[in-house]
Amino acid sequence: MKEAINDKVMFVYYDLEGQIAMESVWAVKEENGYRIKNIPFFAPNIAYDDLISVEDDDGELFFDDIIDESGNSTIQIIINNESDIDYITKKIESFDCGWEESHLKGYISVNVPKEISYLPVKSFLSNELENKKLDFKEACMAHNM
Repeated sequence: MKEAINDKVMFVYYDLEGQIAMESVWAVKEENGYRIKNIPFFAPNIAYDDLISVEDDDGELFFDDIIDESGNSTIQIIINNESDIDYITKKIESFDCGWEESHLKGYISVNVPKEISYLPVKSFLSNELENKKLDFKEACMAHNM
């Protein structure tokens, strides 16, 4: 049975210009907190399947703290040319990593599962960065890396 993902948690962070920004991330309520159920596009230091605590502000949930890290890592990528999106996402899938595309074309977020080595992924991303096909940010790196 698939779990119901019906809660959005707001993450407040500083964007690249140093301005306060917010991102909502899907989560599912568990006994001890909320489990993150999508890959954050902008918010740093959070990964898919992390267990977090929240503050309820008049029915709106805001991130408070990480209760238990999933061991997964989050990589945020900007793909420079639309024609490269398919190639890059298929290559990411070949490493057994999941990804989601933002509403911004060419902006994807990648989940590197804890059981997958990040080294081949990073090598691929670094090579594509040198070739000016993309730029990437290691937004949340697991401590077991």
